[in-house]
Amino acid sequence: MNFTIEYGEHFLPIDCSQTVEVRGMTGSPEAISLPSSITDALKNPIQSSSLVEVGRQKIVANPNAQAVIVVSDNTRPVPYRGEHGIMVHIIRALLEAGFSKQQITVVIGAGSHRNMNPDEIEVMMGLKESGLHGVTVTNHEYDNEDHLIGLGVTSRGSIVKVNKLYYEADLKIVTGLVESHFMAGASGGRKGICPGIVGKETLTIFHGARFLSSTQAADLVLEGNPLNDESLEVAHMAGCDFLVNVTLNAEKRITGVYAGDLVKAHQAAVEKIREYVVVPLSHRYDIVVIPAGFVGINHYQAGKAAVEASRAVKSGGKIIIAAKNTDTDPVGGSGYKESLQLLHKHGKEKFIEMISDDGWTMIQEQWQVQMWCKVLDRIEKPENLFYCALEIPESEYAYLPGIPGHHLLATAELTSATSAEDKMKTIVETALQTAIQSYGEKIPEILVLKDGPYGIPEVDE
Repeated sequence: MNFTIEYGEHFLPIDCSQTVEVRGMTGSPEAISLPSSITDALKNPIQSSSLVEVGRQKIVANPNAQAVIVVSDNTRPVPYRGEHGIMVHIIRALLEAGFSKQQITVVIGAGSHRNMNPDEIEVMMGLKESGLHGVTVTNHEYDNEDHLIGLGVTSRGSIVKVNKLYYEADLKIVTGLVESHFMAGASGGRKGICPGIVGKETLTIFHGARFLSSTQAADLVLEGNPLNDESLEVAHMAGCDFLVNVTLNAEKRITGVYAGDLVKAHQAAVEKIREYVVVPLSHRYDIVVIPAGFVGINHYQAGKAAVEASRAVKSGGKIIIAAKNTDTDPVGGSGYKESLQLLHKHGKEKFIEMISDDGWTMIQEQWQVQMWCKVLDRIEKPENLFYCALEIPESEYAYLPGIPGHHLLATAELTSATSAEDKMKTIVETALQTAIQSYGEKIPEILVLKDGPYGIPEVDE
């Protein structure tokens, strides 16, 4: 049977010797009319005055008022650029309210992710091409104390430090994408602030082993989710005057713009995505194939696809991930690598024991390795994971969980392929055939989750 799988901007035709079930989200909503829907949302927000009016009130109170707009980094497909993106319309509303370009700053709320360079920023937002090159853009640096300000502690004991520019701004605007999130329940809303623009100490608790060990720290779960509760408390401490969130369909086109109150606008977006992101399943499968999707620019981000696949696979089953790791470091940050090396050295049980100890000093991005441990719990053995990517240096594979897909092929098979797409097709097909053969005479049930980490499997058990 043939099926296709997403790989970067391409869809690879995959041949399989067995029957395959391809499943996706229950529906992909149609794109809305742009740019009118964006401007309408800014003029008629949810439980808030219009953005122009909110901005005008700030200027009346202080003609030198400063506005800060928090944006996601390029690991999220938020449509910021051009007339069909949200950024130009937000800035135009501020200019109409009386702000000058010099009074507007964009802060890239990347949490602990690496800084974006100027070329990446322009590709993502296109401010120069839109005639908005007087607007300042800066990266949030979670570990730079000079860029942070302390706000006290949360009810759970987290030390709260946030971006100083944002906190001291007269007008605070947060943007982002609302989609299911495998830790915090849903992205967007309060997450633009925490973890987007918080300091290292705050991230330590927010992404700590205690929160992530909760069964409520899962997709589409907000009530009782400790990450959601903590994020919301930090966001209220930091303040937010206006939220602009979007939802997207499978083609990454805007299906809704939710602007206004931080909580109410976000809740409206979450309720909308619940209608279509779920992938209903009657049972679990022996083998699950999944693309890492747009977000899977490195191994760290591809972990999200692994978690979604683990929701659909049987205990001891096999997962095949196809990823295009195009980031400058295709694995991830130094803390992520250090944590993966500890997992490789000690095994998942000891690793969880170590990071859960009261005396443990958190390593940045250890949380993603903790999520990989949940995947390994489900599949039972690391060798039941096939990670298919072309960009990761060979030396890095020594400590990554699972089997590198290209290790299943002879060198000649790879070098004979004429393109990256041809190579990946061969790798995925070989990994799939290897997984099938491991079942011997049994015919395994195979599932392809075509929407990658964006579709949320729910098994009727």
